[in-house]
Parts: sequence; structure tokens; C-alpha cells
Amino acid sequence: MRLMTAVVFAIFFVDWLAVGFSWRKAEYILKPAAMAMVILWTCVAAGWTFEVLLILFILGQTAGLAGDIFLMLNPRWFLVGLTSFLVGHLFYIGLIGRQIIIAAREFGLNHNVVWWVVSIIIIWAVMLRLFYRIVVPEAPRLKMLRYFWVLVQVYAWILGILVVVSFLLVTIPANCSPAMLFLPAGALLFFVSDSLLAYDRFTRKTPAIRLWVMVTYHLAQFSLATGFLAALSIIP
Repeated sequence: MRLMTAVVFAIFFVDWLAVGFSWRKAEYILKPAAMAMVILWTCVAAGWTFEVLLILFILGQTAGLAGDIFLMLNPRWFLVGLTSFLVGHLFYIGLIGRQIIIAAREFGLNHNVVWWVVSIIIIWAVMLRLFYRIVVPEAPRLKMLRYFWVLVQVYAWILGILVVVSFLLVTIPANCSPAMLFLPAGALLFFVSDSLLAYDRFTRKTPAIRLWVMVTYHLAQFSLATGFLAALSIIP
């Protein structure tokens, strides 16, 4: 697995170089290749023994891969790419929510569960506040179609829910493995990545942002995979 992980991060790094130096033709190959390697890493880490939950998680990853491809195409495919990522997030949320219930039944509830829930709700509110305050255009209805603006808001709320359930999984049950902490870390990195992307697309074009979008995105997908495999007790 160490060799496989090294290969994944090597492809990440080469893609980061391609983005940083604007090697556009290389990006068309490296961007989907990076996500495909994360999916392959997930399969290898699971020992190629698939259960229903793992298959559903890989379907969520595949939706992310489809989103990567669509976002590289003509801008008219942006909504399709956004919807693909939205579907992937819904897969992640449903699976993590199920694991929360299972873990709470098996280990019981953390004695500080109320404080954790309140803290996580505050984090979610702050994230959405930042979205509406910084990322979204001041007059969105004047700059984008109504259905487009609605979908962007729905996506932001769903991504926020992904962050919330990821934190709940490692705080509500009375026990969790250290590797499961990759889940909330990955969800937060996803929020940072998409916030940077939205700022660049809707608020102000900033070429340097593209590199940070990809760095945080790759780390997010890898962290989510690691954390979810830990939640399934596939890796310690």
C-alpha cells in the first residue's frame, strides 16, 4: 500500500505542476487520472473485496471523476459537472450517516455529545455565512440565471452537510479510530477547494487560485477515502 500511495501522490504532484505551469494538454490527462488513481487506491486498500457500502462509496468517487471531466470541457458543461459532484456528495452523506447510526449503537454516545453537536452546527453556520458573504456575487441574479443560482446554493448547503456528518461520525459515538479523522479533514478540504473555485469563477478571476483548488481537492478525495475505509474497519 505504501507504494500505491506513493504512486497516487506522484500523480497528484505532476498534475499540480501541470496546473501551476498551465500545461493545458497535460491537465486533460492528469486531472481525471488523479481521481482514477484514488478510486484504484480505494479498491486496492479494500483488498478487492467489495461490500455494498464500499461499492456505493466508489460510485460517489466515480461521480467525482465524472465531475472532473465535465468541468474541463466547454463552460456549458459546468452545471453537469456541478451536478455530478452533488451526486457524489449525496452518496458520501448517506453512507457516513449510516455509519454514525451503526457506531452509536455499537459504542454508545460520547458524554459530550450535546456540546459537540452545538459546536458542529456553529461551524456549519459559519461556513455558509462565508459562502454567502465572500464567495457568492453581490448581485447573483444579475450575473447568472435563476436556476443556476439556486443550484449553486443547493450545492453549498449539501457540501456543508457533508462536513457536518463527517464531524458527527468522529464525535457522537463514544469511540472512533484515529484514521477516521481523515473524514472531517477531507470534507473541510473539499469545502475550501470548492469555495476557492467558486470565488475564481463567480467573483474574481485569480490564476494562482487554480493550483490551490487542485491541491485541496486531491487531498480532500484521498482523505475521504482513507477515513471511510477506517469507518468500515478496512484499515486501522
